[in-house]
Amino acid sequence: MRVSILHILLITVLSLSSAYSQSERKRVKINTHTSFVEIHGTTNVNSFNCSYNAKLPENEFEVTLIKKGNVIEVEHEALFLKVLNFKCPNPQMSDDLHDLLEYEDYPYIIFQVKKITNKKTAHIMIEMAGEKQSYSVNLQNTLHKSQVVSSAIMNLCITDFGLQPPEKFFGMVKVNENIEVEFKIEMNFYNK
Repeated sequence: MRVSILHILLITVLSLSSAYSQSERKRVKINTHTSFVEIHGTTNVNSFNCSYNAKLPENEFEVTLIKKGNVIEVEHEALFLKVLNFKCPNPQMSDDLHDLLEYEDYPYIIFQVKKITNKKTAHIMIEMAGEKQSYSVNLQNTLHKSQVVSSAIMNLCITDFGLQPPEKFFGMVKVNENIEVEFKIEMNFYNK
């Protein structure tokens, strides 16, 4: 079963709650009006932002959290973010991003949370264009009763995934190999 990338982001913030036992299932529901995922990049001429424009999941989903000391392991399926759902302000930039990410051969960016340490660092595996890399992401989290808001900026280098930064206009415009993935997710969680 494929689930949205936003599920991975939501799973990470569930670790904020210390109100669960050694192993517990939680139900999660996303606030679809205030949550977002964006890619930020630069060229030698300008900067750009591309937003994930897929409809955020409104249905509830479940995850299993297993606490082992100050580490929380997360059990869930891999999470898929459809490359074609990223849109930039300029349609040509959207097409260039989709081509860069080799969407025809690899239509999804795949995320999987492996574990969460100290209730604020998520260890994530990302697969893009058929290449896998592991990252640690520092989360900014706010907890209000059963509502959690989590945000972060992940710094990625596209060459780590075997991708070459594109050049346009006979090399006059060059895309920087470093990008940022920014997200803010608001959700409610419940005991099963």
